[in-house]
Amino acid sequence: MFIDNRKRFVDSLIETLTLILVLTVFSSFLISSSCNSDGNSSLDPELAQRLEQILVDNMDEFGIPGALMGVWIPGDGDLIIEQGVSDIDTNEAIEKDDHVRIGSVTKSFTVTVILQLVEEGLINLNDPLNKFFPEIENSSATLAELANMRSGIFNYTEDMKFIKLLIQDLLRKWAPEELVDVADRNRNLPYFAPDGGWHYSNTNTVILGMIIEQVTGNFVGDEIQKRIIEPLGLGDTIYPVSPDIPSPFSRGYLELPTGFTDVTLSDPSSSAGSGAMISRLQDLRKWGEALGTGSLINKELQQERIDSLAPIVFDPCQDNDPERPPRSCPEYDKYGIGLGEISGWIGHTGEGIGYTLLVMLEPENGSVVVIIMNRSGVGEHVPTKVFREYAEILN
Repeated sequence: MFIDNRKRFVDSLIETLTLILVLTVFSSFLISSSCNSDGNSSLDPELAQRLEQILVDNMDEFGIPGALMGVWIPGDGDLIIEQGVSDIDTNEAIEKDDHVRIGSVTKSFTVTVILQLVEEGLINLNDPLNKFFPEIENSSATLAELANMRSGIFNYTEDMKFIKLLIQDLLRKWAPEELVDVADRNRNLPYFAPDGGWHYSNTNTVILGMIIEQVTGNFVGDEIQKRIIEPLGLGDTIYPVSPDIPSPFSRGYLELPTGFTDVTLSDPSSSAGSGAMISRLQDLRKWGEALGTGSLINKELQQERIDSLAPIVFDPCQDNDPERPPRSCPEYDKYGIGLGEISGWIGHTGEGIGYTLLVMLEPENGSVVVIIMNRSGVGEHVPTKVFREYAEILN
């Protein structure tokens, strides 16, 4: 009986993730919950109510169990919303101090370390990948092209054999070389030659993490700790090496045909430098400010990072290859060197197993928005959708 149930669970989860990858998963699950923003707002009450209602409406539409949202506007005030539950079994409310997996926001940390190594003269953004790993596909791509998703290297999380192995054992340890090997076995299906287009690929940032380790001789997580977490005082942010999450934390969910499934415990090695990290709301606010202002790199490199933002003027999720299924990508207006732009704000979005989020800074006045949700695989990046509605108001 246990084996049969396990098989049904795995088959259902594989089926669900397959649907996610082809953008056909849409939830009809509606969840009712209360909002707690009392004492967490100094914004104009009418503005706070509008922002709160947008969040609640989107949570209802997409079946999000819990969400955290922070808006900080210099001179006008701030708002923190704790909406819904962190645990659907106990109905425990989600709280602003809860830790969550931050998914692809990790990329902005990894690429910032790359820029610091450039500043120190240890590497150059024009260095080709083959200087470090000549055997990897599209190895003539530069470090800049890896960082701005223009390398053409296959995204290992679009390989269904890998997805099946991942779902069969979420606690499996993966070496970063194994993740790159998954991409390399699809080397006959590169998206394009280096700098020949734009395609979001987790493999790019896994490789950049490996380059950090090769150049420094240290674990990428240790370099992020030393270079970013400690200088910024991000006391609740970690690059974990085990499936554990510090307390308190919100659980993370996917929806299966049989209902919501708790996928909180997954080994971070499956995403490595592309998505392994854990943080919480206030630390992400600090990171949004540091990322958007470039406080951890020199002015020239920050300007180069800003100048690298290029419009995504085509649908990056599709191509004409009949052997490849449609693919999902973050919905940026522009993307550059580990940095995205949405509605004039700059920062990064994230989606991992069980969580989605967004960290954005308005470069003119320094406003920051952080949105965290404890569900992934909806088919649309809901924090981005909410943020676009916010930007229409806040801009």
